[in-house]
Amino acid sequence: MLLHNDGLIDLDYDAATDVLTVRWPDIDSAANAELHYSFLRLNDTIRRYDIKKLLIDSRYNKVQVKEVEYDALMKELCEGLKSSRLMKTARLGSLDQTREPKAEKHANRLIKELQPPFAFKNFMSKPHALQWLQS
Repeated sequence: MLLHNDGLIDLDYDAATDVLTVRWPDIDSAANAELHYSFLRLNDTIRRYDIKKLLIDSRYNKVQVKEVEYDALMKELCEGLKSSRLMKTARLGSLDQTREPKAEKHANRLIKELQPPFAFKNFMSKPHALQWLQS
């Protein structure tokens, strides 16, 4: 069931598995205000529907900002999720094999630094990610 679509992110909820899938947006400096709004919507949806499992689909997005800007956005998102009842987050990695190792390293560094109260794991396969979320 599509819960939200604002041109940047799609939030699709599967009630049978209690998994919310978010299509990760392209991130660039020009869209900072819109990204802030989209992340607020994501946090609000997770709270409103009491989501426990989140699948971030970043297979097709592009990131065109400096690392410090990206860090600030991800910290804002993570801080908002800390007050939810989210238990697991799976991230589908970028299909751009030159970018993915850096993105995975960056995500793991932020998770270690922010220590969110939910489990986080990177995947390259959607079936494996869903299996882990449902275990």
